[in-house]
Amino acid sequence: MICTAGAGALNVSFQIAPGGAAYTAAVEVENADGYSFWDYGPLGERIPRPVSNVSLHGACGNCSFDWLDPFTMTFTKGNYTILYSGEIMENHLQGVFDSPSHVAVNLPPGLDVRDPFLGMRSPGSEIAGGPSSLTIVWNSTRSFEFRFYTPERERLLLIFGALWIVGLVLVLIPYLLSRSRREDRD
Repeated sequence: MICTAGAGALNVSFQIAPGGAAYTAAVEVENADGYSFWDYGPLGERIPRPVSNVSLHGACGNCSFDWLDPFTMTFTKGNYTILYSGEIMENHLQGVFDSPSHVAVNLPPGLDVRDPFLGMRSPGSEIAGGPSSLTIVWNSTRSFEFRFYTPERERLLLIFGALWIVGLVLVLIPYLLSRSRREDRD
């Protein structure tokens, strides 16, 4: 998850890597002098989010910045694009921003979020794209969250559903047969 510190994010884009284990992000900030990388835990506590390949781009080109701590970068106040990459845990990514932002997430072929039994996305999202790749978009949001799945998980859900239906039929047939025999005796 990403949490801005003293920044108004305008546009945020994520490109999920093939296989879904990592992402690269580009965050446009306006009138900002810092940016922090944090997750929120189950009780709302802030947990540092490790990121790598952090760079800052603006009117100065490839701009310099300092680290206030290992998860908070500081720089001269202005408008910038922050680029970085990170790992995705359990096919789940979320983010929180200080001001409403436009968020776009590009999923590579093979990853999906549309089946509500396997994937999810926070309210306000729209899906664009086709079978080759998906883009999930949130307009003017302070937070986003989504969970994607692979084709293997979709097949496992179908197998589980089929086995459940077969088991149900195997239990119901003897019951219905014994019930019809009782009715025939009466």
